[in-house]
Amino acid sequence: MDRCPLCRAALNGAETCRRCRAELRMAQRVEREGQALVDAAMYCLSLDKAATAEQLLRRALVLHTAPETLALWQIVAALSRRFDDTASGEPQDA
Repeated sequence: MDRCPLCRAALNGAETCRRCRAELRMAQRVEREGQALVDAAMYCLSLDKAATAEQLLRRALVLHTAPETLALWQIVAALSRRFDDTASGEPQDA
């Protein structure tokens, strides 16, 4: 977390905002948990486990909706749907 979510002041790694004095420990913990889920999803993708990666990314989005996490989830979800369609024998668009 680079900036305070309340007043947007730069944090420089602090757990309390220097400007508004907001306590940010819990928000930072949630952000770290979300990032850990994204990291686990990336690992699952490296093992060709797209369905598991999609579930992990959905959980990460519940915790912290980062734009890059949302974009990755959309890509993985599209790939999962495409793979499911291929496995079921439905024709694919070229």
